Amino acid sequence: MSVGDALLALSLLSGGAAALALLLSLERVRRPALLLFASSLTLAFLLLLYYFAVSDFRLYYVWRFSSSAYPIYYKLSGSLAGQEGTLLFWAMLIALSALWLERGEERRLAFVKHTQLVVVVLGLYFTFLTFLQSPFTTIYEAFPDVPPGFVPEDGNGLNPLLLDPWMASHPVTTFLGYAGTTIPFAGAVVYLFITALRRGEDREAQRLWVTKGMQWLRFAWLFSTVSMAFGGIWAYKTLGWGGFWAWDPVETAMLLPWLMLTAAVHVTLEHRRDSTKYNVLAPVLVALSFSLVVYATAVTRSGIFESVHAFIAGSVGKYIMLLVGISFAVPLALGLWKYTRVPRREEGDRVVSRTNIFYAAILVFLIVIFISFYGITFPPLMKLITTQKYAITKQFFNLWLYPFFLLMLLLIALGLHYTERRKAEAMRAFAGFALLTLVAVFIKPTEDFNIVDYTSFISASKPLLYATIGEVSSLSVIPPVAYILYASAERWRLFSKAPRRRKLREAGVIAIHIGVALIAIGVVFSSLFTSEFSVTLNKNRIGEEKPLAQAVFHEGFGRLGTWGVHQGEVLTEYRIKLLDFRDYIDYGSGGGGGLGMSIGEFRRAVQEAPEAEYSVKGVVAQVLQGGHAAFVKLSDESGELWIATAPGVELSAGRVVVATGMPLLGVKTPQGTVDVVLLAEQISENPINAFRRVQLARVAVYRGEAKLGEGDVKFEVYKNGDARRPLIDRSFLRDVFVVMDSPTYQGEMSMTVRIKPLINQVWMGVVLFVVGIVLCIIYDTRGRGDEA
Repeated sequence: MSVGDALLALSLLSGGAAALALLLSLERVRRPALLLFASSLTLAFLLLLYYFAVSDFRLYYVWRFSSSAYPIYYKLSGSLAGQEGTLLFWAMLIALSALWLERGEERRLAFVKHTQLVVVVLGLYFTFLTFLQSPFTTIYEAFPDVPPGFVPEDGNGLNPLLLDPWMASHPVTTFLGYAGTTIPFAGAVVYLFITALRRGEDREAQRLWVTKGMQWLRFAWLFSTVSMAFGGIWAYKTLGWGGFWAWDPVETAMLLPWLMLTAAVHVTLEHRRDSTKYNVLAPVLVALSFSLVVYATAVTRSGIFESVHAFIAGSVGKYIMLLVGISFAVPLALGLWKYTRVPRREEGDRVVSRTNIFYAAILVFLIVIFISFYGITFPPLMKLITTQKYAITKQFFNLWLYPFFLLMLLLIALGLHYTERRKAEAMRAFAGFALLTLVAVFIKPTEDFNIVDYTSFISASKPLLYATIGEVSSLSVIPPVAYILYASAERWRLFSKAPRRRKLREAGVIAIHIGVALIAIGVVFSSLFTSEFSVTLNKNRIGEEKPLAQAVFHEGFGRLGTWGVHQGEVLTEYRIKLLDFRDYIDYGSGGGGGLGMSIGEFRRAVQEAPEAEYSVKGVVAQVLQGGHAAFVKLSDESGELWIATAPGVELSAGRVVVATGMPLLGVKTPQGTVDVVLLAEQISENPINAFRRVQLARVAVYRGEAKLGEGDVKFEVYKNGDARRPLIDRSFLRDVFVVMDSPTYQGEMSMTVRIKPLINQVWMGVVLFVVGIVLCIIYDTRGRGDEA
């Protein structure tokens, strides 16, 4: 047994001992067992990180997801690229959270012990899954035919699309958010059980589950938000289609716990103010946040759901599906049990109250969750039942969610604006903005303003409802967004004279809701009004300009779409210009095994030792045959260099070579005099594996005479796949997005140019949202009054 597997076995034994000690109230055993449980899992994960850092390819998991050419942060990120590493990381975080509950004198209370027991059992479950599919399996165990002692020279490496800083950070934030739901789930389940069993509220249990649960709820909400933002930025940068959300099953599955967390945080805050309110709904929603986290894990790892992000099922998929069923059944059953056994306080006859506004908002959230859940669950379920393949497109989600999206925005603003003293004013504002929203539904300058292009999927049997929703104008999002901004301003005015500590919380609340408004406006308009053009450039024609298309603009507002010419609009032309092109080899941190130096290194060395012999590596960019000599242009990331060699040399563009010879200064070539040429007696193909081959084009995009953007567009070829790295030139109201669709063929390169309006409002909204959560967390950690 390896050291890593021994640590996993130790964690199973110590975790079992901790669970038994909690169950039997063995105080002397509990704390040491918990400490050993958390420590062994932490050491196991740190050991895994070490194996990745030193590129120990004897481990099958390291070989699958790393390469010696990677920088250290991509090596370490490989530890969370597969099921085995993520399950270990999750188990470690849960074990550490169980240890966190040992803090303070409250650890002696029965409620805390019972909560801790549930957390430990969940940690044991994930440790068991990790043990089943261990990240410490060696290549000799995975491939029995491999001879003993054999060590691969390099690993298989990550999918090239994952070689991005945002994606390197995405799994860490994802599982921090996932693990953060564990203590709230455990506390909510214990609270429901205790209060249902006793047929009444338990003040101590209510206080403990709310105070401890709220800290972790906000923590989970924060990192779930950051995780989705990182994933969206990665998709926008890396996948090449110019969007950040495609309603893929894995993406949508991650949205579900975030929505439930959002609902749970708000309801729990209201329950904290008045323990008689939402005393069933709050703990059930909190517990279901964890249930949906496990469901999202099942979507990614069970092998049942089809997604570009899904993992191979492995041996743990069925156990994750089992946990999904248990985690849903337990809180729902306990919630129903408590609802039937515990007397409820009557709210009176008031239709409009803060409580009912929250109930309405939560109902809308739950409808959105159900539609999203149905959209990703129906296809695999029907395939399981009928063996036929079903597909639900993004139009389904956009069509059915948009009406509830508008209603949700209006209710968010009403909840922000409403106080009992200003009830009439708040309801008048709600009615006014709701009426404006209804009017805006029908205001469409052209059909481009339809929220969904429903014509592509409407059948004769169901055109009316789909067409009705699909024809809703995207301008309808403006009144709800304006209402949120108005309510935020009114709320700040109301609390402007509050104590400084209360202002901190209010600033956080307002930042979150303004963030929602910016995200809403950015998502709708950037998705619907992106302009897209295709163009082909020739890599040998530096300085060439090509028109993209004729596009229509509204003066004073910016690009909204190609609508046709109307009064008040001007016709403007887009152009693209090729400024430079290079084709080079990147050897990564491995440096090409020391065979040959880069062109930049050669140029620096020649200045100090012009009479020495050098070996220079690069990719052949051009070959020119002459009567007395052949000239070969080499290229790499650091520049270009002409090689003079014997005539008749046969080298094709794109080959990686090493040229060895003496430098000559001030040599005339067929394309003019250059400062230095390498006179090479030998040019041989480089036998060392490169990290990647890069084709880089520097382009500029113009609208009329104004430059909209300039930068590098890359197409990278790795040994296990390709990656497109687009140019993204940002400004306040739009992005210029240029992607190289494929590597050059016979000198031609195909590019797609997109102009995306208001996309940066999405990212600004996310930043405000995250800042708002952090401010609320700071407020809570400093202590709070009953006004929270």
